[in-house]
This record gives sequence, C-alpha cells and structure tokens, in this order.
Amino acid sequence: MRGLFVALLVLGWVPVILFKPQVGVLVWSWMSHMIPHSYTFNFARSFPFLVVIFFVTAIGMVISKDKKSLPLHPVVVALIVYWIWVLFTTLMAMEESAIGSGGAWKKMIHVSKVYIFALISIAVMQSPVRLKAFVWVMALSLGFIAIKGGLFVLLTGGGARVQGAGGMMEDNNQLAMAMAMLMPIAIYLVQHPPMKIMKWPLVGAAILVPLAAIGTQSRGGAVAVAAVVFMMLMKTKYKFKLILAVSVLGFSAWSFAPQEYKDRLATTQNATEDDSFRGRVSMWKYAVNLADDNPVAGGGFNVFYVRRAAELYMPPGFIPRAPHSIYFEVIAEHGYLGLIFFLTLLFAGWYSGGTQAKRYRQYKETAWIGDLCATLQLSLVGFAVGGLTVNIATFDVFYHVLAIIAMCFIVGERMMEGTLTNAHTDEKIDPSAVKEKWTPGSAAPA
Repeated sequence: MRGLFVALLVLGWVPVILFKPQVGVLVWSWMSHMIPHSYTFNFARSFPFLVVIFFVTAIGMVISKDKKSLPLHPVVVALIVYWIWVLFTTLMAMEESAIGSGGAWKKMIHVSKVYIFALISIAVMQSPVRLKAFVWVMALSLGFIAIKGGLFVLLTGGGARVQGAGGMMEDNNQLAMAMAMLMPIAIYLVQHPPMKIMKWPLVGAAILVPLAAIGTQSRGGAVAVAAVVFMMLMKTKYKFKLILAVSVLGFSAWSFAPQEYKDRLATTQNATEDDSFRGRVSMWKYAVNLADDNPVAGGGFNVFYVRRAAELYMPPGFIPRAPHSIYFEVIAEHGYLGLIFFLTLLFAGWYSGGTQAKRYRQYKETAWIGDLCATLQLSLVGFAVGGLTVNIATFDVFYHVLAIIAMCFIVGERMMEGTLTNAHTDEKIDPSAVKEKWTPGSAAPA
C-alpha cells in the first residue's frame, strides 16, 4: 500500500506539472531529498519517478508562457563550465566500465541530471513565492529525515546508529553531511517562520538536526557540524546566547553518543595508528599519483573502481576503496584543472552568498533574502570542511544550495526595483537610487 500511495502521490502531480513546471521542480526536490520511494518495498522502490518528473517538467517548460532565463551569475557560469569539463573527462575516461560501480558514463548521466535540474530550478523559480517554496520543500524533505533520525537517537539513548536515507544519502557519512548543511537552514526558518505559531515547532526540529548528524556516528559529519557552528559563532551578533545553546546541545549530544563513537572520535588525535585513516591516506596518494600521470583529464568518473588504475597507482599494501574526500575525488576523476573548476564553483557560491547578503540586508523588503544568502554561505562551509573526509563531490544538496543562491540574486534584483525601506533608519528610498549595475560576487554598493 505504501508503494501505491507514493506512486499516486507523485504521478498525480503530472497533469499539473504540464502547465506549471514550477510544481515539477518542487516535486523533483521532494523526491531527491526526502526519497519517499525508499520507504516502500514493491515496484515503487525502483520505479524511475525522477525520470518521469524530469520529462514532464521539460514539456511543461515548453508549454508554459512564463519567462524562463538563466542569469549571468557566477554560479551559473561556473556550473556550466564544470559540467562541460566533466563531460570531456568522461569522454577521456580510462575505462568506460568501472568494476562494481557501473562505469564513468553511468555516473556522468546521473550527475548531468543533477546539474540540469539545478539550472532548470534557477530558470523557473524566479519569484519570491517560488523561491520560498523551493527552500521550504528542500528543508522539509531533509527535515523529515532529521526529525526521524533525531527522535531515534533520543529513543535509543544514542545506542544505535542513524542509517542512510537512500539515494545520495545512502551512506551514513553522506547523511551526516546533509544534516550539517541543513543546520543553518533550519535556524533560518526559525528566524523567518511563515506563521508565528510555527516558530516553536521549528525550534524543536532545528534541535533534532545536529542530533541526527551526531547519531550517524560519522567523524566527517562531526567535523562539518563543528565547522558550521564555529562560523555561526564568528558571524552572529548574539554570541553569548549561541555559545550557551551550543554548550547545552553539545553536552546533551555527547551524553547520548555511544562509547564506540567516542572511541572513534578519539582516534583522530592519533591518526597514524588508525587503520581507517591510513586507508584514506592511501586513496589520497592514489588520487595524486593518477593525477600526476593524467594532470589534464584525470581518469574519469569512478576511476577509483578501475582495476587497471589500481594496479598502476595504488600504494603497495593497500586495497582500493572510496576516496573519502571531495577534493581528491575530483583530482583523480577530472585532473588538476577539474579541481580548479570545482573550487571555482564552490568559491563562486560562497562569495556570491556573502556579497548578496550584504546587499539585500540593507533594505527591509529584501532582508529575508539577505539572511537566506548568509545562511547558504554557512551550508557551503559545512560542505567544504566536511568534504575533506567524505566523497560527495556530486552531492545534489550542494548543487541545490548553489541554485538557491542564484535564485536569490534574480528575486532580489527584481524586488530592488520596487519601493525600498532602509533597514536601519526606516527611511523610504527612491528605487532609482539603487538601480546601478551590480553583479553578484562584486562588492555590494552601500
């Protein structure tokens, strides 16, 4: 019955999506992040819902008369350049069929769908209502997993591990990263609830997010959570309140953490004696060895599972495994130039988020967009730091965060054309005074 219910729930939106492609974007986001079909046990578990939603949304974009365009935003440009580059490295891949993983082209097709839908989202979700809907659907979808995981930690006293949610969060490390990236978004929703009555339920949900992250028992996730909290402390005006809240929640989380997890965290103090860490270092050496021989194109997607590559580049005494780092993952698969493109994409999102936050926070009408941009900047910090030890370079949450930053620019600039109120003095401002040409990523004009 669950499978039938999910199928009817998803496919029932198809007629609506044909005329309102923005609904297709929201359904895609829900399916990608909450992964409801993973909770079924029949045909619905393997049915290609996302493929159906993709094609119906594409048809809807053709039928719809709404204006659809991509802005000349640093994130959009960097994403398209990186996408072209990974297509080139896939064409030059060492082997088309990577053992046990489906090969370079299988992963290329998968990530292309992620990139395409990120660009479609930017092109379609270009109004305040659509932007808010996209953020809420993404947050509630991940929030469902966070609430379920956090409550599981409380009910079990931290004695059992929160497992992956399926899809791109099947692994507990990837799930922990998603929760770390969700933390600042959850706090943003507490600050900007659609109704006052929702504030305290949102506070409860926000508390469960880090609990779910710690419950995965992922060391990389713990590092990502710590990085996000540290950056929040650096940026907030309410440092004492945040330190107090973090201290209480941190002590509670540590109390619930099982001894096995505490022991695993303790091994980071003497990493040279940790077999898991030495195995990761061996894969990082593998990535560098491969990139030194193939500095331009790397080895292509899933090169970590190519037998010939392992024979050539694997340090002796170790067996191939996952790269456990987004940076070494990109170096091996797409070469040093690919790493430059990837870091450019990451930096474009982070810096654009910061400059947009400064620009839009100046006015009451756009302050919520400025707060959202600052929030997404924190999510990218969690991704960048946690990614040091987790291989999630193709993580859809990351690309959707980038897409929201570009959406914020489109919506923010359109709202700047209307009546504006200075956020500090309540003075009304002539819109023509702030219409000077500005590009995201450049210094925000005062």
